Amino acid sequence: MVGESVKVWSIRQLVDLHLNHTRGGERLLLPPIQRSVVWTNAQIINYWDSLLRGYPAGMMMIHQPEVNDAGKRQGRDSEGRTTTVGDADMMLFDGQQRITAVLLGCNEGPTRRAHKLWVDLGKRPKENSDLKFQLRMSSIGQPFGYRADAPNERFEFSNRHDKWCSPKWNGRQPDDVFKNVAGQDLIDADASCVVPFASVWSEVVSGNIAKAIETFSSYDKAAYQIVADFVKALYDALEAKVLLQHVPPEIVKNLGEYIRFFRRVGQGGTQLSDDELSYSIIKHRYPKIHDRMAEIVRGTGHLADEIDLVLASLRVAKTLAPWKGSSEGEIISRPNPPFVSQLEHFEGVRQKFLELVPEEDDNLALLQHILLCVRAALSYGSDHPVGLPSILLGCLPRELVDVLIRFAMRRGPIMPWEGDDRETLRALVLYWLLFVQDSGKAARFAFEHSMRDDWTFGVESIRNLIEHFEKERVAEFLPGLDLLPQLRKQIEDGNVFLRSWEERFTVPDTSGKPKPNGALRRLSNNRSLSKLALMWLQRDYIMEYFPNFDPTSERDDALPIDLDHIIPNSRFGFHWSSRSTSLESEVTSDPTVSDNFYDWRGLVGHSLGNFRWLAMSDNRARRDNDYKPLPHTGELVLDPEKWIDLSRKASKWTKEHISDFQKLIDLRTLYIYEEILVRSGIEKIRPTAIAENR
Repeated sequence: MVGESVKVWSIRQLVDLHLNHTRGGERLLLPPIQRSVVWTNAQIINYWDSLLRGYPAGMMMIHQPEVNDAGKRQGRDSEGRTTTVGDADMMLFDGQQRITAVLLGCNEGPTRRAHKLWVDLGKRPKENSDLKFQLRMSSIGQPFGYRADAPNERFEFSNRHDKWCSPKWNGRQPDDVFKNVAGQDLIDADASCVVPFASVWSEVVSGNIAKAIETFSSYDKAAYQIVADFVKALYDALEAKVLLQHVPPEIVKNLGEYIRFFRRVGQGGTQLSDDELSYSIIKHRYPKIHDRMAEIVRGTGHLADEIDLVLASLRVAKTLAPWKGSSEGEIISRPNPPFVSQLEHFEGVRQKFLELVPEEDDNLALLQHILLCVRAALSYGSDHPVGLPSILLGCLPRELVDVLIRFAMRRGPIMPWEGDDRETLRALVLYWLLFVQDSGKAARFAFEHSMRDDWTFGVESIRNLIEHFEKERVAEFLPGLDLLPQLRKQIEDGNVFLRSWEERFTVPDTSGKPKPNGALRRLSNNRSLSKLALMWLQRDYIMEYFPNFDPTSERDDALPIDLDHIIPNSRFGFHWSSRSTSLESEVTSDPTVSDNFYDWRGLVGHSLGNFRWLAMSDNRARRDNDYKPLPHTGELVLDPEKWIDLSRKASKWTKEHISDFQKLIDLRTLYIYEEILVRSGIEKIRPTAIAENR
């Protein structure tokens, strides 16, 4: 390759080089600076469809390996593992997403651990699918496949549930199911003869096309013409030529030029974020970090992704070894590419970073210790009934993870969180999830506080931090328990008129004191926050009914529950032209009441107090029928008979119903808020004298 600017290889040659199947021993490796594998199921299938149609594979770029800062030449093999680079090896500079998609076709590459490609040799795709052959995808999270006509979309829960509960698969672990699923196990009533794509690949590369056609045509429900067409198309696709352009050595040798060119190449495809670029630079200098981070993420669960955890560690390392002439802002800020590029000039930071994430060590990395301790402290369980279910652990903002690692380092990284510290940590995390509006700014303030010499983790330090949040408006002021009676009385004294946004959850203003209604309004009417609040509130229900659901694992399954309206939307959100059949005449004939209800029924009805989590199967069975309380689930529904009365489609709404509509929903909102405040421990860390001190 030396001296050449362009080379042409077939796709099959590219695969052999990447898998080290060539006689000469040369390999096609990935350089440390690379994007993550980000292609979706649909993108992988569409690329293969293009190849099977004979479309050009697109140009790729390669370069000769260069020695990194540590005096080594290293790259990544087809499994993503760090390996030493030989003189004959080449690096794939641009084309990772495409080569990864191709490798999945022969069940190789980094995505094969969690994804599989299939082809149906017994049926043609639907005309609107835009595919030449019916390609399918499955994954660990969806071992029974995705929709054939929409490969990024899961099947209905009822279909998936039936498969999981069948005698063949009931009780088996997801990875075991994924490995053993056959084509006939995929969900699709129209599927005919689904086989692994890799099976056909194996026969095709053996060289006997006629034998491959004969073999697969003998399969049950296979269609001879489809088999013949597919085998020939796959053979031609693997023999198709790829133009490889050589990146000039002067670009590769200059790290600054290399990085700049890499970013600009990405402008035409998958954009490279600053975080990915920062991580790529780290991997270039410390190649084994990638391997170590993969171990850490697998060992601790997906509290944050690999890139965020690396940058969190480096951010914390900066606070542990501040350098001469640095400002506090430079020390506590999230690492960016310019800083990472100059990391060798900050020896103290580099050493602390490699203490958190050592390149090679037989023991657990310090970062892994920290994450395991944090997870144990936060997780719901028999010894921690007010902890967070796994679905909430999968929702932690990356900035909060930065803060948790920083606090652990100040407190003692391998110390378990117990007693008051555990309660305070849990309360802080729930508070952050529900009431912090700007995680970036909140994290900066948390780092500022923890940089003080006299700072120690505890109730008082967290109260001071939250007071700072409220003062700087990165979080809403939380009304205390003493204000709840006034708010309840206001709701109970209400009449048939629904309150607007500005009128909800108000108490008489007191000069100089913060207003308490902002947090309640936001929690009540922000759908994302309502979901998070109810995940914690109904943690017993979620963990009892779905004990194996864990979004912090590598699975991509969705929680099989719906956000259910206790009073169905059809009861209050009906089309206004049908109001005469839904409202009593006394309401429809009173324009003041009627217009008010029309304006604000959505605000009240689509708020926290009218939602609960309900299993998808139960929600489908309920439809718009009566509300039925869930036993022992903590849904906190008072006066269920009144809720049942309002949820009935048969009765028309009176003025009393309208009054009850607001009272039931807003009172339940306060009840939920109080439960969160008290049971989670947030009340203990809430500043108690802010108003007087301002």
